[in-house]
Amino acid sequence: MTKSRDKGVAMKKITERFTARELALTVCCALAALLCAGRIFLLLRGTGSVYTMGIFPMALLFGLYCLWKKALFYDEVFFSVPVRMLLAAGFTGLQVLGLFWSHAGIASAAEAFVWTVCLTPAAFAGQNVLFSLAGRTAGNAVCRNKNAERKQFWGAFALIFGGFCIPFATYYPAIMAYDVIPQLDQIRISGLTTHHPLIHTLMLKGCLAMGEFLAFLPNADRAGLAMYALLQMAVMAGCFAWVSVFLRRHGVFRWLCCAFVLCAAFFPAHGMLAVSITKDTIYGALVMVFTAFVWELAGSRACPEKGWLVRYVLLTAVLLLFRNNSVYAWVLYVLVISLCTWKNRAFFGRLLACHGAALLLYLMVNGLLIHAASATSATYAREMLSVPAQQIARVVQYHGEELTGEDMTALSAVWKEGLPEYEPAIADRSKRDIEGDRETLQILLNEWVSLGLRYPGEYTKAFLLKNKGMWDLTDTTYLNDVYTYAKGYLQITYPSDQQVYMEALAPGYVRHQKLQILQSLYRYFAAGDELWRYCPPMALVMQPAFYTYLLLFYCLCCIGPKKPLRLLPAVFLLALWGTLLFGPCVLTRYMYPLMLAVTVLALLLLGQKRQDNHSGRS
Repeated sequence: MTKSRDKGVAMKKITERFTARELALTVCCALAALLCAGRIFLLLRGTGSVYTMGIFPMALLFGLYCLWKKALFYDEVFFSVPVRMLLAAGFTGLQVLGLFWSHAGIASAAEAFVWTVCLTPAAFAGQNVLFSLAGRTAGNAVCRNKNAERKQFWGAFALIFGGFCIPFATYYPAIMAYDVIPQLDQIRISGLTTHHPLIHTLMLKGCLAMGEFLAFLPNADRAGLAMYALLQMAVMAGCFAWVSVFLRRHGVFRWLCCAFVLCAAFFPAHGMLAVSITKDTIYGALVMVFTAFVWELAGSRACPEKGWLVRYVLLTAVLLLFRNNSVYAWVLYVLVISLCTWKNRAFFGRLLACHGAALLLYLMVNGLLIHAASATSATYAREMLSVPAQQIARVVQYHGEELTGEDMTALSAVWKEGLPEYEPAIADRSKRDIEGDRETLQILLNEWVSLGLRYPGEYTKAFLLKNKGMWDLTDTTYLNDVYTYAKGYLQITYPSDQQVYMEALAPGYVRHQKLQILQSLYRYFAAGDELWRYCPPMALVMQPAFYTYLLLFYCLCCIGPKKPLRLLPAVFLLALWGTLLFGPCVLTRYMYPLMLAVTVLALLLLGQKRQDNHSGRS
């Protein structure tokens, strides 16, 4: 009797919550999503694969929860229903496509289409909830207390730097990633070039020279590398601490600011990259700080004070010095912000002067560094040919028997040693034999156009597969470089066959083996096939594609409520993301600047006090 009464009460609550039509539609959508998910799991179990590192089950549960919260029937949340449905279908379709390509032959194209249709309503409901949360952000209330901010900064700096000391002690004197080998070669043997950011190479050279100067230390190389690691740790800790103060100043909840600091200090990825000798680490921190500056600029109703503008100019110049191709993204950002401030002549004039000063400062400092270091220009044309080389290589691999004699002649002229080698996730093998002379590049261009007209589908697939890590939330190709020494989340090792070369470049570098327990722990985290991948929250925040969609979500939350100026922080990031699309592969350290900057934007968007209105719900 009691059980039947409880069931009656539960049904009454459900009918009060849903109309009969809404309840029927919600149940159908939930059942369709569950049936498709079950089918996917069974198919993958048959192939011996476990799906999506736990991300898919977490996303499915979130979608089902949002269906239960009636999110399927939100009327207006930034966009009309057809637009939101199109966005949900596009997202779902990309994830199904990634699954379909990752497990060839797992299902037919027709069944993959059915999966997309059945899973789209859950994605639509989840999207509606996220839009609703973003729509109730209170705004950009700024509250400053300089004394409190100073204490917060130094407290955060001390905690973060202390957290970095753990991986520093573990990997003393530093983590030698494989990209440091050519830089050491420049410093010790071949002479400096501009292929890697010269300022970063000079920082490393200066620290090594300082290690030699400190004669009382037992080993100059280890001392110099340790000094570089400590310097980089200080820069990273300072940037994280400053951003934590910025977030608190702009109304982000205190507990989120504390979580941000704790994550910066103790999340292994940050600590390992802080002691890794790679150009991407400091650049990532600078992009994060630059994004915060632009957010503040976009929200200001009047032109900022002179001190702020001076700091903005200096930050911009240093940012450009630390990444060669960031100039292209920055120029696009300057054009957009100039168009947005055109009507406010005083504001426009000051910003134009600031951007001109930043560009001039960058050119002057870069020129002085090149002259003082006698560095040579080393811009390799093949570095910009990742996409064409991949597209041609794919056509050669899958349609080689269909190529004409003229095609083979052209390919032989470009790839002297033979045909291009195709590896879907990375372009290094397909472009490595291309010469950069004008004649070769012209032949390559003609052949690329010719094959593209005949095989447009293969060109599209080659482009998407090379960048799969940036759009597929279940992708694992970014974990496994084709070079065996680079496997793993952070690619923290160098080739074993280059050990002799490494010892010649830095004879004193020998990583100590005293903290084996900590080394095992960090190695467990950095590996590409460990169990952390099956912990849904951790797997999600470590997935590069997650930050692509987070950046898109931020843009949509600016476009929907018609807040175009709030898009300005995303312009530079979108342009930077675009340059990565044309790079050789997707690696975590390449995406690291976007990961940091997009996280800051997400905290500013979703981490502030909410308004009480519930507009947008049915």
